[in-house]
Amino acid sequence: MTKTSSSINGSSTFISIVSIAAAGLAAIIAGSFLSGMIEIEPINKQFFPVILPILICAVGIILGLTAYRLSKRKIAITGIILNAVVVFIPVTYLVM
Repeated sequence: MTKTSSSINGSSTFISIVSIAAAGLAAIIAGSFLSGMIEIEPINKQFFPVILPILICAVGIILGLTAYRLSKRKIAITGIILNAVVVFIPVTYLVM
């Protein structure tokens, strides 16, 4: 096994944490919209609370993949999986 420098491991850990935070933010936005906490009338655009989590999750998946390529850590895989799961919340809302 090859050793990687601590700066690369630190960078990949930070990127992974940002990826997980992106999944959390997207889940909060999608969940609050679907539970009725965010009303559509003040926003005047229904696509905002539906499309924004998809965009946030796409960025989170890219960050997770970048962190995984830097160093193969489980936290990067966690960020990728969480973003992939959260992206399906608004997609299922659009389909139904």
